[in-house]
Amino acid sequence: MVERNKPMTKEISPTFCPYPWVHLHAWPEGKAMLCCIAHGGENGGEVGDFSKNSYAEIMNSDKMKQVRLDMIAGKRLPQCYPCYQHEDLGVESYRQRVIKHYDDHLEKLLDITLEDGTITKVYMTHMDYRFSNLCNLGCKTCGSPLSSTIANSVADQNEINYLRERGVLSERETITSFIFKRPEFMEVDVYPYINENLRSFYFAGGEPLIMPEHSMILDYLIETKQFDKQICYSTNLTTLKWKGKDFLEIWKNFSKILWICSIDGIHDKLQYIRRGSKHDTVFANLDKLIEMKENNPDKNYRVSICYTHSIYNAYDTGEFVRYLDENGYVDKLDEFILNYAYSDINSVAILPDYAKKELKEKRHADMQTPWMKRFFDKFPGTEHSFKQVDAVIDTEINPDMIYHFKRFQERGSYDKFNSALPWLSSVINGLEKNDKVY
Repeated sequence: MVERNKPMTKEISPTFCPYPWVHLHAWPEGKAMLCCIAHGGENGGEVGDFSKNSYAEIMNSDKMKQVRLDMIAGKRLPQCYPCYQHEDLGVESYRQRVIKHYDDHLEKLLDITLEDGTITKVYMTHMDYRFSNLCNLGCKTCGSPLSSTIANSVADQNEINYLRERGVLSERETITSFIFKRPEFMEVDVYPYINENLRSFYFAGGEPLIMPEHSMILDYLIETKQFDKQICYSTNLTTLKWKGKDFLEIWKNFSKILWICSIDGIHDKLQYIRRGSKHDTVFANLDKLIEMKENNPDKNYRVSICYTHSIYNAYDTGEFVRYLDENGYVDKLDEFILNYAYSDINSVAILPDYAKKELKEKRHADMQTPWMKRFFDKFPGTEHSFKQVDAVIDTEINPDMIYHFKRFQERGSYDKFNSALPWLSSVINGLEKNDKVY
């Protein structure tokens, strides 16, 4: 066993995280990661392959044993750079939040750790499998690995060949899932770990509410009377029913649910950024979740919005907040998460200098509005994240990227782009006139 001195919370290293002892995250093609944001390092943070190996096998693989030893020694892991990046900016990281959540559990983790990094007991406290890329939307800031809609519209032959060789494509080659390669997955790596050790689930996608594995897990929890598990969703909120299942009724069985609703704008902007969504449907479903929370004060139900900040909606964030404020959502929401879009092509950093100047002026003016001040009073953590966008804007990125972005829009519904996002459209359409701004 690894030697240690009590109390544990005073001796854990500055890079320690509980997850490599009790959790793995899976992507649709089978890539195993330390958690859902640990995408740094080789092959996007890969530490194993669920299409080939079980949870228990990956947890005690040579790579995972070394991960644990490096964390105990205080070394920075390449997979975990997103957390280090936040910590270096003075922002609380996911790692730090997890440590708080597992404060009563830390001593046990080192008790089961041998000198070579092997853990003597393999169990799970948090389940987060992206079972497939099945999704009914084609969001601009997403990609084919997490959206079957995008995968089917893009039809990249190299990607199809890669997934076909891995054996993780459906027969019609429209959906990616490692479960196609391991049909025993639910019996081996899901149901056995839903026990007294498991604290929480995170269902995301794709769109989790249309995935059969999600429904199977809820059925199993009801069958085994495990109603006290924390359930968290990241959902596009386009539906609350699927194939005869009314999730509003099913959820009444459970006592702790957090709905993270992915909403990146309103009206035409929302429908352009999140292709396939409808403003009226999304906000009607948001109202239903809020009503369910308010009608069940004895349960720990929470409703939040996750706003993915990108080049598409950066100029209009103030208008989005104003809509939330004027329609009463600011008072009713429990949390607001401002997320930064992945990929350089989605970043405000690729804007030409004159557009960056306009964007900063607009953002700073928005911050002085009464609705934005009320918003920041309710969600002070979001104010810090919002201010950090200036640093993102100033990031140096290949200046040619904005022209790639323009070509990407031209391949789609360019008329809708022009009408839904007029400021960004004016920037893109004016590139030739300002081609010396870099």
